[in-house]
Amino acid sequence: MAPRTLFQLEEAGRHYCEDHWDALKDQHNEIDYLDLLQYCFSSAYMLALLHDVLGIAMEEKRVGFGNEKINSHVDWTLGSFIIETMGEPLELEHIDTGMIVGNESVTYFSLFAFLFLIILAAFFVMQWRKPQLKTVYDLEKGHYIVTRIRR
Repeated sequence: MAPRTLFQLEEAGRHYCEDHWDALKDQHNEIDYLDLLQYCFSSAYMLALLHDVLGIAMEEKRVGFGNEKINSHVDWTLGSFIIETMGEPLELEHIDTGMIVGNESVTYFSLFAFLFLIILAAFFVMQWRKPQLKTVYDLEKGHYIVTRIRR
């Protein structure tokens, strides 16, 4: 019968860790010899993992135990993987903007082209806002006449 709380898991672990080896082999002859060798360590490992590391209460009843799930063997490596993924925060990849554009010459060319377009736009804006004037020298009066030309 599978344990339902961590207290029951601890009791089952004590059974495999404290009893005499010959008595355990006779009592559990249906269990494979190599699996029986691992029961003491596995119960202590699961208890330490669930209670000490994950902080699950000893009387928690929502924790289920078993050897198989969806017809595949579940081993300690799955628990180790879960702990490793939970322990390390996700790190965002550093995005190298030079790698997005390409090599340095392409980056410099793009920067130069962008600045050229900005200067060209500023030039046309200033020309558009600048008033168009016509300057004529009047020979009879002897001075310049400045008139505004409409666009």
